[in-house]
Amino acid sequence: MGQVIPNKWKKHLTLVEFGLKRQEDLEKEIHRYKSIQINRLIQDIGQELVENPNSGMYIVSSIPSHDYYKLPNFNVSSLEDLEALKANLDTKFCEKFSEVWYCKKPFKNGHDVITGRISLDNRNWLNSIKYSHSVEQVWNCSHREIERFNKNSNAIYLRASREGWGRRYHVDDVRVPSPAYKDKVIEGFRQTAKSIEENKEKIETFETYLKDIGIDELCLEYMLSDKGFSFIDWDTRDDKKVIDSIFQTKEKCEWER
Repeated sequence: MGQVIPNKWKKHLTLVEFGLKRQEDLEKEIHRYKSIQINRLIQDIGQELVENPNSGMYIVSSIPSHDYYKLPNFNVSSLEDLEALKANLDTKFCEKFSEVWYCKKPFKNGHDVITGRISLDNRNWLNSIKYSHSVEQVWNCSHREIERFNKNSNAIYLRASREGWGRRYHVDDVRVPSPAYKDKVIEGFRQTAKSIEENKEKIETFETYLKDIGIDELCLEYMLSDKGFSFIDWDTRDDKKVIDSIFQTKEKCEWER
C-alpha cells in the first residue's frame, strides 16, 4: 500500500497545474524522504556539505500528511547545524510527520538570492485598487524574514505596490546596509517585477479559478537566483478549499518519487 500525498505536496503541484512551475523543476528543487528516512536525509546533506561547502543553505522541512501552513523548518549551512538538527529531533518525529524534505537555497559570492512574495487582491467591493498588487522582497536570507520584518530587522528589504497589471510600481520602503547598495536592490526588484509580468496570463488563470470557488485574494512566493526566477509557493485565505477542489478527482495513494 502506498502513502497518501501530503497536502503540502499538493500545494506545490498546484503551481504545476497552472503552469507556474514545471514538474521536473519541482522534483529537482525539493528532495522528499519518508519520515523514517530522516537519517538518510541527514547523511545526504552531510555528503553535499563535505563535497561542496559554503555553497548554500539547506532548508529542512517536517511534513505532516494534512497540515501545510507554517510547517517546522530547520536551516542548515554547516556540519555543526546538521548535528544540531539530529540532536534536536523529536523522539516521536515519525509519528508526527509523514515526510521530511530539503531544498537548497544556493549562495555564491557576488550573486544575490532574492526571495519575495506578491499579493494580488481582486475583491470587487474595494473602493480603491491602489494596493491591489503588493510586493515584498528580502535578500540572502529566509523568506520568513518577510513575515517577521520590523524596524529593528537587519534584513535587506523592499516593499512596493501598484494598481494592477501593466501599471508602474511605487517603491514604498527600502532598507539597505548602505546608500550605495540601494541601486543594486532596485535593479533586483526590476528583474523580479519583469518576471512576474511575464507570467501574467498564467497568474490570471489561477486567479479566475480561485474567483470561481469564492476566493479573491492570492499570494505567490518566488525566488530569483543565478539559476533564474521561479515561483516556489502560494497562499490564499482557504488553501484547503483550493487543494480539495483541484485534487478531488486526482487523488492518488501511492508514493511519488
